[in-house]
Amino acid sequence: MNEEKVIEALNEAIALEHAASMQYKQQSLLVRGLWRPVYAKKFADAAQEAMGHAAKFGQKVVALGGVPTVEIAPFQQSIALEDMLRHDLDVERKALTAYQRALELAAGNTALCNMLEDQIEAETQDVEDLELILEQVKTAAPQREVSLRSAS
Repeated sequence: MNEEKVIEALNEAIALEHAASMQYKQQSLLVRGLWRPVYAKKFADAAQEAMGHAAKFGQKVVALGGVPTVEIAPFQQSIALEDMLRHDLDVERKALTAYQRALELAAGNTALCNMLEDQIEAETQDVEDLELILEQVKTAAPQREVSLRSAS
C-alpha cells in the first residue's frame, strides 16, 4: 500500500465531507415552505454526520503520517428543495467514488479496508435514500382541496 496515495485519496474524501457539511448546513437554514419542518432537521443532522466522517478519516490520515485537509470541495446552493436534493445527491455520489478509490489504494491494510467498506456501505445507502426522496419530491404535486358536503 502506498501511504502517500491513500492519504491523497482520503483527503479528497475529507474535502467532499467538508463540502457536504457546509451544503447541508446551509440547506437547513434555507429550506422553506411546507417542507421546512421535515427537511430543516434532516439537513442539520446530515451536516453533523458529514463532519463526523471528515473527523474519522482525518484521524486515519494522521495515523498514516499525513495531514488531514482543511480544504472544502466546491459545493452548490439553492433555495428550491428539489435542487437542494440534487446537489446533495451529487456530493454524496462524489464522496462514494472517493471512498471507492481509497479502498482500491488501501489493499493490504485490512483495518483501513474494513473502515472504508463500512463507509462505502453508508454512502451507498445515502445515495439510494436521496434518489428515493428526490423521486418522491418530484412526483408530489400539491393536492386540490376536496370539500365534502353532507347529504341532508
